[in-house]
Amino acid sequence: MYLHTRLLFGIGTVTLVALLVSLLVPLGSIRGDVSRETDASMQLAQLLLDVQHAVSNSKGSAEARFAATDEIRRARDLRHVSVSLVDDTGALLATSRADEPQVGFITKALLSSSGVAATLVYPVSYHAIPLGELRVSSNPLSEFAEIEQRVGEDLALLALTLLALSAAIYWMVRRGLQPIAQVQAALANLQAGHLETRLPRFRLKDVDDISLRFNQCAAAMEDAAQQRRDLTRRVIEAEEEERKRLARELHDELGQSLTAIKVDAAYIVREAAHSSAQIVDSARSIEQLSSNIMELIRSMLARLRPFGLETVGLRETLQDLVNGWQVRVADRFQCSLEIRGDVDSLAADLNMTLYRLIQECLTNAVKHSRARRIHFKLALQEQRVMLEVTESQATGAAAQVKATGSGLLGMRERVEAHGGELTLDLNPALSLRAWMPAHA
Repeated sequence: MYLHTRLLFGIGTVTLVALLVSLLVPLGSIRGDVSRETDASMQLAQLLLDVQHAVSNSKGSAEARFAATDEIRRARDLRHVSVSLVDDTGALLATSRADEPQVGFITKALLSSSGVAATLVYPVSYHAIPLGELRVSSNPLSEFAEIEQRVGEDLALLALTLLALSAAIYWMVRRGLQPIAQVQAALANLQAGHLETRLPRFRLKDVDDISLRFNQCAAAMEDAAQQRRDLTRRVIEAEEEERKRLARELHDELGQSLTAIKVDAAYIVREAAHSSAQIVDSARSIEQLSSNIMELIRSMLARLRPFGLETVGLRETLQDLVNGWQVRVADRFQCSLEIRGDVDSLAADLNMTLYRLIQECLTNAVKHSRARRIHFKLALQEQRVMLEVTESQATGAAAQVKATGSGLLGMRERVEAHGGELTLDLNPALSLRAWMPAHA
């Protein structure tokens, strides 16, 4: 069944039930109205017969008048009419009991414009001796009061019916649109990066088709994201391999050449010590230049390939990295490192990623940061590696850092390649958080 078919069928069913209730309840009350009307007519006819019988069985005109008066006074309340007995002079001898209905302002206004109550007159006599007149008067006020009560009951029933109808339609529409809410929640999760989100099967065909296509798209996106992570990881591995190769070339080839140049320069200094001061100065300059270049190469090798990761472990290597930067930038900011957990047990590729993340953060801090303190916190907890970088004690206006810069993009790709997530907050100070699974 389709969603619109289900909603239309449900609304139509509820409306039909409400219509039947609105019709059957008033029709059910008609029987009571007919019974009351019949009883009122029979009661009036019985009263008239009783008065006539009492007059006929009397032994004199005075007794007949008294008997008729007594019958009228003993009569029960009549519905919508009243019966009165007056003598020849118009004096009221007796009248039947009548209720005093309570009506509203609108009913009284309608009654005032509906004309005067009608009265029927019947002469009463005893053996051709006039005893007076029997007057039967209508009571429109009672009729209007009864109508007003009936209208009130009908309006209350209508209000309850409409309320029940609205509640039923609301419940039906809400239940029918529940799959739409699930689809919206799934889309929000997908937008947040949770590509493993899937929708269940639905009984509604059109919503089930949406669920099927959504699951297919989510699966395709998840596969594409996994392929992208694998590709990024291969690129990073190739990059690290190239760094290692370049480091070996620098160490083996250029390092040996510079060492040979330095040895030759030392030999020239020793041999020309007593012959030419200019040659000694030139040789010493060459020796000093070689030492400077070798120091520069050592620094480049440390950046290209952190050998400490393979020897002393991640903890000591990161501490040496932060301490080395602290020595170079002590006049600008202070660096601190906090490590919790056994981080030395992590895989080699994860160690390299953490090292590169902190290295890139330090490089960006030198370029952009105006903070006086940068704190790194690395923790291993619940099978996750958590890295937090926070800046504090900013001096002056902080430089504008682009959240989509190449450095940050590279860090994000490295983290996502390990199945993790990186978030960055620039307000009020920089705060970077990243997490990755401890085991692939």
